[in-house]
Amino acid sequence: ERGRASWAYSQHTTSFDKPSLEWVTVTHPHHPLHGQRVQLIRVRRGPDPDLIIRMPDGYHGAIAASLTDYAGAPETDHSSTEPPLLSLAGLWQMARFIEQQRQLHPLPEGDKI
Repeated sequence: ERGRASWAYSQHTTSFDKPSLEWVTVTHPHHPLHGQRVQLIRVRRGPDPDLIIRMPDGYHGAIAASLTDYAGAPETDHSSTEPPLLSLAGLWQMARFIEQQRQLHPLPEGDKI
């Protein structure tokens, strides 16, 4: 009966709507495994299910499903997309300012930045 108990446990923790998915890609840009495909071992249910994956070193680990492509491609909310931190115009202004400062306060002969 021991095999039956582990089978029941596996069925309970596996998502029924994704039975054939065997690999997931880590999609969160700040996750250390970003961009890597990892083998899906099983799924622990919850609001944001934990995926039990085989890490590149062979060990098993857990990762939130929302950090992967498990649920499919996330819909992008363009209204909340923040503008880039640096714009081309801003970089140009900084370059001009630095050049002006170099002309106003030249470095002693032989000194370099």
